[in-house]
Amino acid sequence: MDMNARSGPDFDLVRRLLLPPGWIGARPYRLPPPDEMEIEEIDDLVAKLEAENKLMKAVLRSEREAAAELRAQVAALTTQQAQEETMQHDLRTDRDRWASLVERLLFAPR
Repeated sequence: MDMNARSGPDFDLVRRLLLPPGWIGARPYRLPPPDEMEIEEIDDLVAKLEAENKLMKAVLRSEREAAAELRAQVAALTTQQAQEETMQHDLRTDRDRWASLVERLLFAPR
């Protein structure tokens, strides 16, 4: 899948948050020295970073929930497969028992 085919502010933000710096280019902003920033700029930057932090936590929570759901599905399928194997074994045993009985009845000496 072509990573450049996906675009949009949400995808770019998530990609930027998930990948280390330098993997997809430079970060869109760099922090200037504190004495060069005004209080409003610092407040805006802090608010933006807090929003990105909340988004990152939501992405990670969603990923954990999806992984837990997949683990539960795998466990359910494994349990179902084990039950089906047990049932198949029981059916084979019953079939063999009936085949043995029919064989004894048909070919028993009279």
